[in-house]
Amino acid sequence: MPGGESPWWPSRAIAFVQSFFQKPLNPNLPAPPPKLAAERPNQQTILKHLPETKYLAQTLPDAVEDVPLPSFDPGVFDNEIMKQKLYPSVDPQDPSSVGEPEGNIVEGTYVGTQVALTQAYSRIEQRFASLFDVLGIETTLPRHRTLQEQRGLYQFSEYPKNADGTPTQYPPHIQHVPEDQSVSVFRVFNIAGLIETKVLLQKIIPDEEGIRGRTREFLLDKARAAAFGGDPDEGVTIQDVVDYNKYHRKFGTDIDHGGNIGLLDDWFSDRRFADQQFTGTNPTTITRATPAWIADFCAAAQAGNYRRWTTALTRADPESLFVQDGGFFRRAVGVSDPAETLHHKQPGSEECWTVGAVSLFQLHENGKLHPVAICIDYRGSLDNSVTIFNNRMSPSDSTRNEKQDWPWRYAKTCAQATDWMRHELAVHLTCSHFVEEAIIIATNRSIPMDHPVYRLLYPHWYKTLSLNAAGRSTLVPQIAVDIMGISPDQAYHFLCHAYDTYDFVGSYVPNDLKLRGFPSTQKGLAHPRYRNYPYAKNVLALWTALHAYTKAMLHIAYPTDASVAADEALQQWATEVQTAGHMPTFPALTTLDSLVDATTMCIFIASPFHTAINYLQNFYQAFVAAKPPALCTAPPTTLDQLRAYRERDLVAALPINRQRQWLLAAQVPWLLSFKVEPDRSLLNYAASQWHVYRYKRDEKDMRVKEASAKLYADLKGLQKVFYRNSVAMDRGSIPYMVLDPGLTAVSILI
Repeated sequence: MPGGESPWWPSRAIAFVQSFFQKPLNPNLPAPPPKLAAERPNQQTILKHLPETKYLAQTLPDAVEDVPLPSFDPGVFDNEIMKQKLYPSVDPQDPSSVGEPEGNIVEGTYVGTQVALTQAYSRIEQRFASLFDVLGIETTLPRHRTLQEQRGLYQFSEYPKNADGTPTQYPPHIQHVPEDQSVSVFRVFNIAGLIETKVLLQKIIPDEEGIRGRTREFLLDKARAAAFGGDPDEGVTIQDVVDYNKYHRKFGTDIDHGGNIGLLDDWFSDRRFADQQFTGTNPTTITRATPAWIADFCAAAQAGNYRRWTTALTRADPESLFVQDGGFFRRAVGVSDPAETLHHKQPGSEECWTVGAVSLFQLHENGKLHPVAICIDYRGSLDNSVTIFNNRMSPSDSTRNEKQDWPWRYAKTCAQATDWMRHELAVHLTCSHFVEEAIIIATNRSIPMDHPVYRLLYPHWYKTLSLNAAGRSTLVPQIAVDIMGISPDQAYHFLCHAYDTYDFVGSYVPNDLKLRGFPSTQKGLAHPRYRNYPYAKNVLALWTALHAYTKAMLHIAYPTDASVAADEALQQWATEVQTAGHMPTFPALTTLDSLVDATTMCIFIASPFHTAINYLQNFYQAFVAAKPPALCTAPPTTLDQLRAYRERDLVAALPINRQRQWLLAAQVPWLLSFKVEPDRSLLNYAASQWHVYRYKRDEKDMRVKEASAKLYADLKGLQKVFYRNSVAMDRGSIPYMVLDPGLTAVSILI
């Protein structure tokens, strides 16, 4: 910097974060000032929908030509730069040698200040790329490379074994992120949140063993005597954590404005537990119960003397019974003994336990999903496991004793801890981030940059490689393993198991819904029994819109099935994904339909799928008591032990007295849930592409324009549909608007 002065913001940001941790909390938890209190989410505001007209008034115009574009979608912009050859040529043998752009601005090309500036500053950017990276400034120019150059840059990591024969830690990923695809972590994550996380990792907060008293004082509103070892029955309670959550939360940066499930009076209830299977962070794995599961739970009900449930399950329609199955956990982490306890103590932390719970639900004809039973930790069979049944037989039963039913509340906590791990490591990190990364690498190694499939997929890769690299270097080894009840090696085994068992074609939305026992058509999902499953309706609608758009775009280059089969790049792409990418379920590309399906899936994973499983994390997981990453005490080994559980046992199982673990578990979902910027949304992508082609007159260009306009119109129409799907849920449901196309990220941005 001029004069050798250091930048001012890092020191101020760090001082701000440190002051947050050092500032003593008022032990009386005073109510905030009225103005501040009015701005904070509460139960009433969380459960309230805006009037439809007011909600839609906040969205982009109905007509694509009326859309103001404060910023072009970066992928669309780069595609146009590449098409017009407005990029500088770089000598691969001498990167300092930069040639002038080959192309020129002609009539029909998007002309704007940004294009002119990119040409003027091309050489400057080359010289100061490292400075831009340090400052977190995104580069403006793409790099055009030959396929041979791409293959040299985009190298798969070893998998499933390293060169020395040891198991790899992660599924196939890129060895080194190319410079022009590398984004500073300060552009991926919120800068204050990133620094705050680093504060935690550097252990400004001491290790768990040294802060038992400080932890309780920090987290709970209890008398100091109780905090330093008083009687648990008179000390820490779940309500203390609820009260703390009301006034000590991070500022709202997500789509729910900082609200979380702990602000609801019934956050612990059967209703909220069941609703999360359909509208929570992981609405993707609930599956119709097999006859074997039904028989096993019937036997467990009889063994546990749950006579009413034995009768009810015998009479129930098998198609109404669903499971969340965590019974595979031991196999997935590489443990061969089905009875082995899953636990781990990371250096500097305390011991944690992981469980593989299996939950049984009944979906009633009126759309209410009700939890029936929970096997708290599946150990090879229900006979060898602890399985408890709900005292409430139906959603209409009295909730009077629900709050004090501690054995059942503990069982639901086990189920939530299981879902936390399955969601974060398998559904979120592997089936979204890592699967998409394998697609990105294989595409760059197989398909030239000017190829129609490459150009179609490129805008949906924005930031993904850099984000994934950050996850592998920090989020997993330094955070996740510190708050889960499995060892680092077991966590890596779990990730690879999720990758190895992933079914690419089976995960196409219509196929996935059908495989899990749900209708695969909008007509079928319109039945009242699915009124509370807007995720299914919304992703199917988005799949349909993206599929139509993808088909229209690809049909320009591939008018027949034969033209697909004859494209050597496409055949190499499929082979590369299947072999080097170790994804044998990726399809052969011999017809237009097969190509459209596969390409749609690549876009779907990066955009709607990742959005659904990422951007609600803060709401459902920042209040750690509602969904902890692990248990802090060993689970009971008999049903009698579980039936004797009281509040103190649930308190002991939660990281309430573990300050660093609690804060890390709350920090990560906040860091990953920052609301998508409007110019990085799927809707803005469609509008950006239409504007790029607005004045073009070539026949193929006009077809791209038409396809973009159709996509924009479809997405705009879905905003109203999704709003109505949310309103149509049962009264008092948490609104489900995360898949609004204006909120859906165009790529895996965070």
